[in-house]
Amino acid sequence: MEFPKDVLYGDVLLRLFGNREALIENYKGLLLYTSEEIVITCKKMTLRITGEELRVHYFSGCDMKVTGNIHTITYTPNGELCC
Repeated sequence: MEFPKDVLYGDVLLRLFGNREALIENYKGLLLYTSEEIVITCKKMTLRITGEELRVHYFSGCDMKVTGNIHTITYTPNGELCC
């Protein structure tokens, strides 16, 4: 039986739909949430989304949808200064 690599390694899975929508799977929690910046903790890294009119459209225990005008997405390894 073969498992998907994101499940096997606990990696974050990020799907972009243009620059207006991001679907994030395998996250742990939110560190920062403003209309210009959203910082999300994941198992191995911290994910930072910057832009305008950002909003967490929904979140559940396994996935989250961010909408707005996304400018940048940055990955920072856990343990390094992220904010």
